[in-house]
Amino acid sequence: MPLNVVVIGDPAMKFDYPRYLKAFVEVLNPGLAQTLQSAFRGNFQNVNVVEAENAAGGADLFASPKLQLSDPMKLTVTFVDPRSRRIVAELSSERSCDGNAPGVYDHLVTDLVLFAAVVVFPPADKLATHEIDKHTADRFNAAFAPAIARMAGDIAIKAAKDPHLQSFAAPRVQSVSAASVNTL
Repeated sequence: MPLNVVVIGDPAMKFDYPRYLKAFVEVLNPGLAQTLQSAFRGNFQNVNVVEAENAAGGADLFASPKLQLSDPMKLTVTFVDPRSRRIVAELSSERSCDGNAPGVYDHLVTDLVLFAAVVVFPPADKLATHEIDKHTADRFNAAFAPAIARMAGDIAIKAAKDPHLQSFAAPRVQSVSAASVNTL
C-alpha cells in the first residue's frame, strides 16, 4: 500500500516478569517496534520507528502497539490517521510463549549447581538467587521472542488484507495514478 507508516516505539513500554522474577523488568522498545517495522515493510511504502507521535512528520498512519502479557499473549496494533486522530484499523494476534524455542532450557544445570551451593553454603544465597533469577529471565525471553515475532507477522498479513487500511490507501493510489497520467 502506498502509505508512510510510523511505528511508535515508546521507550516507557515495559512489563514486569511473572511473579517469581520481580527483580527484572523487560523494556520492550526499540525491539518490539523494530520487529513490527520489519514485518510491515512488505505491506507499506515506507515504515519508520519513532519514540513519540510528535516526531513522526509526514506519516500517513501511526501504528501503535500494545502487548497484553497473559497466556496466550495478545499483541494489538492500532493504526491511526495522524491528521484526524481517527482509528483506521485495529489488528490483533494471540500466541503463547514457545516452550521449545532455542535457549529455553539453557543454564538449568548451572542453576541446579547454584542451588546446591546455597544449600551447602547459605551465605551465597543472595548471589546465587540473583543469578538463578537472571537465567530464568533469559529462558523466559527465549520463549517470548519467537511468539512476538510470529504475532507481528500475523498482524502484517492481516494488515495486507484489511479493508479499512485498503480503503484508507485508495485515494493515494488514485492520486499517484492520476499524477503519472498527467505527466505527458
